[in-house]
Amino acid sequence: MKLFLQSFKFYLALLFAICFQTSIAQQVTLTATSGTATGTFTTLKLAFDAINAGTHKGEIVIKINATTSESAMATINASAATSASAPYYTSINIYPTTTGLSISGSIASSPLINLNGADNVIIDGRVNATGSAKDLTITNSNTGAATTSTIRFIGDASNNTIKYCTLKGSSTDAAAGVVFFSTTTGTTGNDNNTITNNDITCAADASRPLNAVYALGTTLKNNDNNTISNNNIYNF
Repeated sequence: MKLFLQSFKFYLALLFAICFQTSIAQQVTLTATSGTATGTFTTLKLAFDAINAGTHKGEIVIKINATTSESAMATINASAATSASAPYYTSINIYPTTTGLSISGSIASSPLINLNGADNVIIDGRVNATGSAKDLTITNSNTGAATTSTIRFIGDASNNTIKYCTLKGSSTDAAAGVVFFSTTTGTTGNDNNTITNNDITCAADASRPLNAVYALGTTLKNNDNNTISNNNIYNF
């Protein structure tokens, strides 16, 4: 009987460990219509890295299944249809699959999420992209300056949408914001992006950001036709 109980405890612990590791590995899941069809990741950054490497292509859906802790900037680059080894996607849709989830980190001198020339990216904070509740919080809690932000549009990032999220930041940079429309080395600027139905606020009441939304731009390549609508903007 004693040997049986010891074996039972061992297998129970093993089962718990396997389930725990599986849960961790599936914090972020990805499906794609071209290239490798599926992927599982522990952070949004790793999912973006796989897209940037050309592993997943076409219409891409990224599901946030559990809270992630980002230790470095999560960058999605521009789609490059002519290169087999570069990202080639037509759209990226990101949303949570349950309530109360967050993507967070303390990233100095950088954004938490960096849309680097990316087009047709939707970050939708509603569970399974339906309803009206804001169930995804995206936070860069770093209080530094030097272009620290939570979401940055840069390098001709266009036709992207951030909606139904809670966006939090703490940057003291006079030339950045929780949402930051930055510069470009491309041709047109960061255009036709939509920020709607979000809460935009501080990561902590004691460290409020200097700017909630900031647009910088590049001479002769202005950031045009961006829409900021129906957001609650407070504590900055």
